[in-house]
Amino acid sequence: MNNFTKGALYAVVSALGYGIMPIFTVKAYNYGVTVYTLLFLRFILSSLIFFGFFIVKRINVKIKKEDVRNLFILGGVLFTLLSILHFESIKYISSSMAVLFLYCFPLIVCIISFFMYKEKLSIGSFLALLFSFVSMMYLLGVSLNNINILGVVLSLLAALVYAIYMIVGKKVANNTSPMVTSAYATLFGAVGVFISGILKQDISLDFNSNAWVHILCIVFFSTVFAEIAFFKSLELLSSSNVSMISMIEPVFTSIFALIFLKEKLELSQISGGIFVLIGLTLLIYFQNKSVSVQIIEKSRVENREYL
Repeated sequence: MNNFTKGALYAVVSALGYGIMPIFTVKAYNYGVTVYTLLFLRFILSSLIFFGFFIVKRINVKIKKEDVRNLFILGGVLFTLLSILHFESIKYISSSMAVLFLYCFPLIVCIISFFMYKEKLSIGSFLALLFSFVSMMYLLGVSLNNINILGVVLSLLAALVYAIYMIVGKKVANNTSPMVTSAYATLFGAVGVFISGILKQDISLDFNSNAWVHILCIVFFSTVFAEIAFFKSLELLSSSNVSMISMIEPVFTSIFALIFLKEKLELSQISGGIFVLIGLTLLIYFQNKSVSVQIIEKSRVENREYL
């Protein structure tokens, strides 16, 4: 199994963890947990688990000053801003439409990566990406009638922040192990969310104790395991590839919503989900092929230099 395949599997596992999070979130909200309370508990408890593990195993978590800055930007600034923009956009447009515009971020990542790192996207990969995005519209059941411009702008800004988050995450992943990266990202994320929650007066522990089951599921499955898999995928793949594979996340969310929330899916949504999977399969194929060609070309150049 080559690094591309391993990275793709890690990206899918990460998307699986993030994909089930909305289910636990809805359940937690039903027990009176507020948005910022849930976000704060998610990140502070996750960071405690990470650093507790490091203490028990006596793992050195010392990092460079440059990485501290990048991790603070990653968790304390970008994640907080992403959360605010995404949740604010839902006030003006439907959640499904907000998710659709949010998932413009793989294209933004590709554009930024092309200009910053000269990462090229093949024609086949671009067409597969476009096919997956259009299919997602049917999966989410999005109607483009009566669009609120403010909501769209907020969603697209969230997509831009998500793209920057992915690129900064790639830079950090190259210098720090996935577990250490996840630990600091969740710690700084907790700081950012706490400050925002206090300003909005939205943090309170006055909720039904049954909510803790769903909060802990978010902590373990949708944060600890998902974050480690996410940064592991960034360690092995480019930010462009990880962002594109992450488009499978709404498919997982739809499946989990069907199973656990008893939500009904129309035939068009089922077809959309199938086409998203087909598009992503083609995308992985074209990107893997592109990586293989680059490795062969690099080997040829090195052999010529040796001769």
